[in-house]
Amino acid sequence: MASLTGLLRMILGSAKVKERIIGVLGAFLDDSGTHSASRVVAIGGLLGTDVQWDAFAPAWDALLANPLPGKPPLKKGFHLTQCRSGNGEFRDYSRAERDHVTYLFRRIILDIGLVSVAAAVNKVAWDKLVAGPVADELGSPLKLCFFKCLELVINFCRRDKPGQKVCLCFDEGTRPELGDFAEFCNSHPDKYPELEMIFFAPVSKIVALQGGDMIALETYQYGEQWFEHGKDSIVNPHFRDFIARELSCGLAFDHDQISEMVDRARTAMISRGYPFECRSFCRKTLE
Repeated sequence: MASLTGLLRMILGSAKVKERIIGVLGAFLDDSGTHSASRVVAIGGLLGTDVQWDAFAPAWDALLANPLPGKPPLKKGFHLTQCRSGNGEFRDYSRAERDHVTYLFRRIILDIGLVSVAAAVNKVAWDKLVAGPVADELGSPLKLCFFKCLELVINFCRRDKPGQKVCLCFDEGTRPELGDFAEFCNSHPDKYPELEMIFFAPVSKIVALQGGDMIALETYQYGEQWFEHGKDSIVNPHFRDFIARELSCGLAFDHDQISEMVDRARTAMISRGYPFECRSFCRKTLE
């Protein structure tokens, strides 16, 4: 990936890449916790300038080619889930080696100064509180994470990079659930004038998304701790640096925040004429 502009031309085709995209910001995000037994759903990723991504790509590719002395190249890219569990290309790595190679990839992100963004939802609380017609109104935890990460990116642009456009790239695997929402955002520039476009690409081919994958998994695992233990959560040492720095922004939606969302959704639906009160009265009468 020579630059963000080059990446966009590669993915979208040169005819779709306008000249004004030069100098645009880019955010690359991945999801974690979408399996059925998950207690947390999260999206996390990285935001940077074209110059920063231009520095990120060769550094990441160089580490993939030579991860540790005596270890073969990581031909399938760096995936934190496999690294942490010792599977796939990391099956011959010791725990200390896996920890060290994670540190090396993490340092690339921190040294270049990319902004990390993330959102996490307590899925246990969500499944308990969001049901019936309200579920249709609010969508899924993944969609909430999508919009909250979009807002975090847009707010950063407005505060720190006013007047600049931003492109958001999500993992291709999220397209079935997020594709319609992305298209809505792309077709309503009045809502997010800073947004140039949202598109999807495979993590295996885009090293910037591999960086986003790190933030997504760390957010998911930290979310498991936070939703159970709060301020007493045990933070993975690799994630502590991200939490502590000013270039990180994240949101967590626990029971209380989700309950407030449900109340607002019910109020909005009633104002549009949805018969919540009538249905409640009918149930009590039949009982």
